[in-house]
Amino acid sequence: MAEVAHVQVDLDGRRHRLLWPRGQSLVDLLLDEGVEVPHSCREGRCGSCVATVVRGEVEMAACDVLEPDDVRDGLILACQARPVSADLHVRF
Repeated sequence: MAEVAHVQVDLDGRRHRLLWPRGQSLVDLLLDEGVEVPHSCREGRCGSCVATVVRGEVEMAACDVLEPDDVRDGLILACQARPVSADLHVRF
């Protein structure tokens, strides 16, 4: 398995194509790249970083905000999400 995944992130009308290290959350990646991503607590408790996985799969550590149906519908908390798939598309 590669150490990084390719991710396309749609946010505020812009598309960002980035390499996403497997051990980093999506919020941390975007902030490191200078992208102003919605976030607050960074602990999976507030829901301000909720996004939708359009393609690919992520895993999340803590997830106190989303219901199982939300997760099945593709919703994620970007502060907790880490890539599983090699190629992802996420929309905010």
